Amino acid sequence: MTTEVEFSFEEAVRTLGVTPEKLTRLIEDGKIAAINDGVRTRLTRRAILDYMAAVSAVPAIERSKRR
Repeated sequence: MTTEVEFSFEEAVRTLGVTPEKLTRLIEDGKIAAINDGVRTRLTRRAILDYMAAVSAVPAIERSKRR
């Protein structure tokens, strides 16, 4: 049985290189999925990877338009 790796809020802040305020905004805006059990906020590895892929794809697309 495989379980999804979860990051604490603080681990996600460090992994993404954003401030806690920025991560809170991303979660509130629905740009990154989070699990809040009323005590802790956790983010899955998949949610972090999906967000990183989305934001890293933007510059590549913009570069290709300039050619």
